[in-house]
Amino acid sequence: MSAEFLPWAGAVLVMGGAAVTWAARLAPSAGAKGTAGFSEVPPGGRFLVCAGPRCGEVLLHVPVGDGRWECTCCSTVTGGGS
Repeated sequence: MSAEFLPWAGAVLVMGGAAVTWAARLAPSAGAKGTAGFSEVPPGGRFLVCAGPRCGEVLLHVPVGDGRWECTCCSTVTGGGS
């Protein structure tokens, strides 16, 4: 083998490896398994800090009227005028 051939052989190997990697990433079977399913936020829904003793974190709340919000996880109703 001549010294002029080695760079070309290396380039072919790199391009071949890139092509195989590209094809593997685009294959339908390459999708992530067991990922979380996402859904649309209901109309008027907001992510608020839950005041319920079970939650205590930022979760989705939906309006129930009079400025009150219901947690979609623990059903605690907060807010509103007193």
